Amino acid sequence: MARLRAPSSVVAFALNVRSEGMGVRATARSFGKSHSTLLRWEQRLADTVDAWSPPALEGCDVTLEGDEVYTRVAENLPPREV
Repeated sequence: MARLRAPSSVVAFALNVRSEGMGVRATARSFGKSHSTLLRWEQRLADTVDAWSPPALEGCDVTLEGDEVYTRVAENLPPREV
């Protein structure tokens, strides 16, 4: 899996936990790895998405959405008053 030194089962399980909402530092502590290692795994696998992701149907667009917890646009603003 993208030339990672850790067993692919550990990487897959850690990324699965991350996708369920566990923070990067908490996940790293749970798996006995550094948080930068987990972020590097995520980046390496994201860079290889074309190799394992099927192409979109002709004439269609595919939109991938992340969890709203991780969404940040420009800066955090206070809620607008109605």
